[in-house]
Amino acid sequence: MRRMRFISLLSLFTIIGVVIALAFLYFFFKTDIIISALILILFSILLGIIYSSLDRIRREMTKDIENNLELSYKEVLSHGDIGIIVYDENYEITFMSDFFVKKNMDHLGEKLLNWLPELQEMISNEANNHIVIINDEKFSVRKVDNANVITFKNITREFDLDKKLDDQNPVLGYLVYDNYDEASMSEDELAYINANIKVPVIEYFKKFGVVYHTLRNNRMLLNMNEETYEKIRNDRFSILRTVRKVSSEGNTDVTISMAFARGSDNYEELDEILEDLLDLSQARGGDQVVVKKAGEETMFYGGNTEAREKQSKTKLRVTANSIKDLIEKSSSVIIVGHKDMDADCVGSAIAMSNIVISLNKKPYIVAKSGGMEPMIADVVSKYSKVIEAKHRFVSETEAMDQLNDDTLVIMVDHHSAAQSNGSNILKEAKRIIILDHHRRRADLDVIAMMLYIEASASSATELIAELFPFFFKNIDITSEEANIMYLGIMIDTDHFRVRTGSRTFDVAKMLRSYGADPMVCDELASEPYGNVIERSRLINVGKLYKNDVIIAAQSEGTFSRSIASQACDIMVKAKEIEAAFVICNSDKGETIISARSNGKINVQTIMEKMHGGGHMTAAGLQVTDSSVAKLEADLLKILDEYFKGVNDESNTVV
Repeated sequence: MRRMRFISLLSLFTIIGVVIALAFLYFFFKTDIIISALILILFSILLGIIYSSLDRIRREMTKDIENNLELSYKEVLSHGDIGIIVYDENYEITFMSDFFVKKNMDHLGEKLLNWLPELQEMISNEANNHIVIINDEKFSVRKVDNANVITFKNITREFDLDKKLDDQNPVLGYLVYDNYDEASMSEDELAYINANIKVPVIEYFKKFGVVYHTLRNNRMLLNMNEETYEKIRNDRFSILRTVRKVSSEGNTDVTISMAFARGSDNYEELDEILEDLLDLSQARGGDQVVVKKAGEETMFYGGNTEAREKQSKTKLRVTANSIKDLIEKSSSVIIVGHKDMDADCVGSAIAMSNIVISLNKKPYIVAKSGGMEPMIADVVSKYSKVIEAKHRFVSETEAMDQLNDDTLVIMVDHHSAAQSNGSNILKEAKRIIILDHHRRRADLDVIAMMLYIEASASSATELIAELFPFFFKNIDITSEEANIMYLGIMIDTDHFRVRTGSRTFDVAKMLRSYGADPMVCDELASEPYGNVIERSRLINVGKLYKNDVIIAAQSEGTFSRSIASQACDIMVKAKEIEAAFVICNSDKGETIISARSNGKINVQTIMEKMHGGGHMTAAGLQVTDSSVAKLEADLLKILDEYFKGVNDESNTVV
């Protein structure tokens, strides 16, 4: 700096000297051109030397500054535990800072994604940052915008501290003993359950250090932290399998359901989440674990057994009275089913319509919109004179004209607005109740005043018809209506072969008393020969998967959903076949999967992983943005996951 100051002063005085010299020459040597030129040349050379010296000094100072900055830059990067990587257009690493050399991570010249394949999304600009773990250290990796440069910051300390704090977050849980009813159990059965099921359950949670409290004979409250919950989850909730096995050996129906609420330190919020989860697990039939982290989607584990009958006369009476009260306080009632109404959907709609009529209200059944399966459409046409004399079949638009704030909308045989033939009605309705027998979905997209979802019921028709005795004096069912309702149950149970219980046969007996004729219903369910050919086209492309599962993927032509499900029913009845899947294009412009099982494989959880649904033994899926080949590939992947985890409760549903 002193040299620069000296040179600057010298330059200033030199310039002043040149000006004085030129002035002197002008006044005293006007005619001596040579002397003036020599003096000017001398001063020009002197100035050139001065400026050359200045430039050299500037460059030396700049170099000193750059060296100092480089040392400071390296010190800052080292102090901040930050590394830099530069790569070329072929993703080959061309530069690695000393940060990596010190950590024995010298990958210069290698392909970046060969070393760290998890950075693929970030490199492709699909993610802003990523966390990677290398040699037990955690790094936050960021990509510099518009450059082939990424930075690594060591966040091991912060990450481990956050993990430690997260591990201490509270987790609340409920455990319920499914199908446990002391009043209906013998002393020997209760003794077996207490000794062989309840004691192992308590020992299981003691092993993990869970604080538990028995609320009732069939319920426990579980209190733990995230760290303990993760240990139980990593154990795959093995207590479910233990209880299921012991229950089977003791010839009892008792299983367990668990619900866990996590992701918040607010116990009131966790308690609210927990109550909803417990209702959800019971509505789905029990024998499973339902988990929800605040702000995230619900997860399901287990669910490997069919729902057991657990209806009681008391619950039926309470349900009937609740429905009666809601109907009587309504100005009008609109009954909506699902798209492509099948026999059960039509049967349950007619059953519900009769209940509404018995209370002197006028029901409207949305049946002219959304479609109807050919077989039941023919039956409705055949019985049109009787049906139209009592019931009002309308379109969704016509039903919307009847909608007001006091209208009660009743959903039958479904609980999803996306599947409904009255989706616009559901958006506007203020009062909705749901009556369904399918396992409840986690993403319920309808706000209902009342949910009556019983996965243990064979059909929606059964669910509603068993309420008749509580309206008995005013309900008048014709033989034609009884045939339609009987047909709905018969189709959904595959002629009373699957998902049937004492409730199913009690309702069938009641419908027989109203005039239902099984022989007539068999005839009504008969079909044209062309349907047989269509089913054969699906069955003929079936291929075995793991010897006991058959998949029929037919990309040629279109088929009705009923044809696909019938083909599935036929294939699953084959010897040693435990499940069947039909994949095809439907006549409604969708790509569909129909799934059936003999009860040993849970096709409902498999379909839920593909965002479908149904029952353990009958499920399906309909999409508009895929192909047969894509669905087949997705199904094979999910089947691989299912059979890998079926024995450890890991069949998770997203």
